[in-house]
Amino acid sequence: MTVGAPDLGAPRIGVVGADLPRQLVLAAGATPVRILGSWSGPVSDEAAQLPGAVDAVAARILDALLRGAHDDLAGLVVCNDSTAHLRVFYVLRILAERGRVRYPVHLLDAPRGGGAPRDRFVARQYQRLAAFCTSLTGAAPDAAGLRDAAERELRLGEALQRLRRRRRSGRCSGPTALAAYRAAATLPPGEAVAIVDAADHPARGRPVFVTGSAHPDETAYEAIETVGLTVVGEDHDTGDSAWIGDAVAADDLEAATRLLAGRHAGRAPLAARSLTAERIAHLERGLDASGATGVIALVRELDDAPAWDAAAQRRLVEGRGMPFQARVRVRPGDIAGAAHETATALAQALGRGEHA
Repeated sequence: MTVGAPDLGAPRIGVVGADLPRQLVLAAGATPVRILGSWSGPVSDEAAQLPGAVDAVAARILDALLRGAHDDLAGLVVCNDSTAHLRVFYVLRILAERGRVRYPVHLLDAPRGGGAPRDRFVARQYQRLAAFCTSLTGAAPDAAGLRDAAERELRLGEALQRLRRRRRSGRCSGPTALAAYRAAATLPPGEAVAIVDAADHPARGRPVFVTGSAHPDETAYEAIETVGLTVVGEDHDTGDSAWIGDAVAADDLEAATRLLAGRHAGRAPLAARSLTAERIAHLERGLDASGATGVIALVRELDDAPAWDAAAQRRLVEGRGMPFQARVRVRPGDIAGAAHETATALAQALGRGEHA
């Protein structure tokens, strides 16, 4: 297999959401760039009102897109992986038709669950995605492109595996790991590998696991680690459960999309589209792998799906003799304080040896 193609100069295709099979975008000669938003910062009245009631991070993503912060994109893919993202897509589609958005916008609808009919539907969605990317780059994914993209993506996946091992051995803090995941989600794979591998320095806090809403930036993790804890793992899609570093061996697009649909069905279960039982089993595997001694759940206001899992998660964690602290419906602007308070309560419980 040949060495990966040069990263610099490739068109950038933005991604809102977590369902994108990155190999297809890379094979079409583009770089997938996830648009993540942030925990804090102002939101314009327009971005707050256009999609209706959505959580603050989704509103900030829309705000940034409308302000032109991503006008260098060749196109944008919005994943139908949550109600908030679907609303953002409908707003952008209308504004694109009116010339307000400078690039074409594509909806990727890839339901989870597996089974032959659903896998065929997802494979067709991936073929439409590949056609969209080709319309932007002029490069259809062929055998050479698919192999090259797979190699680049798998190298990034290997770097992320090394990162996870460093986290579990006390060699990488939670904020540093989250920043490395952001690099992996937004940069060409070759650049991202260097950044991920550079995330290596001692982290001496008591190991804890984070569940709940996804974290678009390091705000919450930094607050958690000020009280003597270290985040060694998480189950949200901007950390360990991100779909990055996976690829399939295929010589044509039909085979690639069929195999990727199967991989999608076996991905980590994210809150908005999974059963609580699936989420509980995934959390249990994460606790086994990470060596965490306690769990923190932080859930944004209007991001209700993770809150539905909290009660069952508490039963699981406390049943394993570990403390569990949750804060749900965190309001915009409150995340640092909420994370600090929740982490302090968890640190105190660990200090008292509760649930041990």
